[in-house]
Amino acid sequence: MSAHVLLPAGSEPEAIPELLRSPAVLWVDVRGPEEADVRLMAEVFGFHPLAIEDTRNQRQRPKAEEYDGHVFLILNPVRCGVEGAEFRELDVFVGSNYVVTVHPGEDPVVEEARRRLDRHAPATPGHVVHALLDVVVDGYFPLLDAVGEALDELEETVLARPGPEALSSLMRLKRTLLEARRVVGPQRDVLHLLTRADLPYLSAEELRYPMRDVYDHLLRVTDMLDTYREILTGTLDVYLSAVSNRLNQVVNRLTALTVVIGVLAVVTGFYGMNFERTWPPFEAAWGVPFVLGLMAGAVGALLLGFRRTGWL
Repeated sequence: MSAHVLLPAGSEPEAIPELLRSPAVLWVDVRGPEEADVRLMAEVFGFHPLAIEDTRNQRQRPKAEEYDGHVFLILNPVRCGVEGAEFRELDVFVGSNYVVTVHPGEDPVVEEARRRLDRHAPATPGHVVHALLDVVVDGYFPLLDAVGEALDELEETVLARPGPEALSSLMRLKRTLLEARRVVGPQRDVLHLLTRADLPYLSAEELRYPMRDVYDHLLRVTDMLDTYREILTGTLDVYLSAVSNRLNQVVNRLTALTVVIGVLAVVTGFYGMNFERTWPPFEAAWGVPFVLGLMAGAVGALLLGFRRTGWL
């Protein structure tokens, strides 16, 4: 069994049935879940089978569902790494005197929430849920800071050196912002449910102001995500314009080169025709230098004209 009892501190998993019958607040943290943990949730806590099934499918968006005897929450904390943002799942069961968290492996959200609760003992199920939500929402701000810095760098890169690498970075940021927006939106619905006055397992009076503060932070995250999406869209437009301008410059230079070669071909081709007499005459010693000077002058005039028109 991978279950650990966080509250009351120092309790053993074997004491969970007895602790459930006591008025003390019980917080059980499950890592996995393993088969023994599934039996614990089904037989001891009596969780709904659909909720237990959700804990074994770790790719779901945030939601809150109310069952007989407990409320089931799915939260999506984020971890910022070298490869970008990684959203993971944290499942939370809330009852009259207990909270059960389920997640694969260690989760820094649970550890940070526990540290915050140590400063505000004694804890209630509402305090535990608020601490978890507060840590989850606070974790979105480092992600937004990283996205903002990346956008600032990409704006300069797109103007100076628009290329495939810049486009790849823009697409990664776009996917990150879309994933973050997909997570943050449903999380607001979770907060709406938790602040309902008729929710039997969480005191609305107790959670009103703390949850309002978390909701305000979540609104700030949503506004910043929308702002960054607009900036990203504008940066993509700038990238496309920069690439188009570079393509136009290349086309203009190739066109100028074609015109120059065409003029030289006309001059040299003229002397390749079967004329008995040409000017300057073939036998003239100054003929070849004159033709070379004529071609050089024609090329110089063309290049000067192209530069004045902005082609070069």
